Amino acid sequence: MKSNYKKLFRTISRNWRLFLVVIILTTISGYLLSAYGLTKHYITTAEIYIESLDDQTALQKTATCELLFTSPQMYDTINDYLEYDFSYAEYEKMLDVKQMNGTQMLKITSDCDNSTASFRLMEKFLMVLPEVIENYKGNATYRIVREPVQPVEPVFPDDKIFTVGGAILGLIIAITGTIIIWKLDNTITSDDDITELFDIPLLGELPDFDNEIDYLGR
Repeated sequence: MKSNYKKLFRTISRNWRLFLVVIILTTISGYLLSAYGLTKHYITTAEIYIESLDDQTALQKTATCELLFTSPQMYDTINDYLEYDFSYAEYEKMLDVKQMNGTQMLKITSDCDNSTASFRLMEKFLMVLPEVIENYKGNATYRIVREPVQPVEPVFPDDKIFTVGGAILGLIIAITGTIIIWKLDNTITSDDDITELFDIPLLGELPDFDNEIDYLGR
């Protein structure tokens, strides 16, 4: 057991520079992947409280509201205001209509690869909102309960998380490499190695004359 620990310490002392390089490289790789290798996601959110004034049931009101905002006409109207086109599938992902005690809460989420585009898309949506509400049988009121705020940082990827993750991955690789090298090291460097490997007693040991000083000066 003592010789195993000696081999472990010897493996670490011989390869620590290599392990350090691995950790540094994986840390840098994690940061570069986050900063330049992955698409940024800047999300802007707004919530709108919509109250129906007609005699529809709550379920019908919610269905009407959802059909209204997810209609191709609404999609076309918003797209006409934008400086770039986005697909109808992307538009559908923006909307979340929930029924709450006879009212509808419309949650709008814009996800773009830069902060300005995300916030501008939300602004354009809110610009056409009055026109859409008027088409809601002219019998609904709305109130913005959560104003959109331009995002400063992307929600994904997070540079700090990827950098720390790269460092942790490098540490795992270094530890795994240490264990593999340690287990594969079958060199004999001491009498303990002979005893443990061959399970035989050690009868004698020759001194290392090169490292001994002849007390007679010879």
